Amino acid sequence: MAGGMDLGTGGKGKKRPLDTAINLVPFIDLMAVTISFLIMTAVWNQISRLQVSQAGGISTEEKKPETPTLPLTVVVGERGLTIVLGGSSPIDIPKGAAGYVLCHTSKDRLDDTCEAKSLVGELLKIKAEIPGQRAITVQVEDGIHYGDLVRVLDACNLKNAANEFLLFPDIAVSAIG
Repeated sequence: MAGGMDLGTGGKGKKRPLDTAINLVPFIDLMAVTISFLIMTAVWNQISRLQVSQAGGISTEEKKPETPTLPLTVVVGERGLTIVLGGSSPIDIPKGAAGYVLCHTSKDRLDDTCEAKSLVGELLKIKAEIPGQRAITVQVEDGIHYGDLVRVLDACNLKNAANEFLLFPDIAVSAIG
């Protein structure tokens, strides 16, 4: 007896047995496809969400006055660093014997008192000219070591002792070409 249920094996022979093997493979396949479909559509629903507000109405956010900014690019190459601000002439910082001249002579320590012909010194000058500038793009040539790129990114994202940004908090990285 299977749990007190009549299996239909006894008696007059008119009844067929009730326990049969159920093939679960098609059911599992259907559930796997259904679950993956639900997960994919849920992710795309989150990404495609847009914030829409009515034009001409009262805005809940106060609009900040736009400050003039220029495209600022630092090119990390084999020979050194090149800073390009808008359409102005590029500023070249040649690579020294110890590597890229980021600030002072120490490669690992960055502070806000850098010499003039270093990456941080030039970026501090640009920040003084355009205080509203927040974005910078770092372009990297092929063959540049990852550690050098990280040190350049740290120099562009320099903070003071109070953990406030001195330079550019919005950094984009791209390859040249």
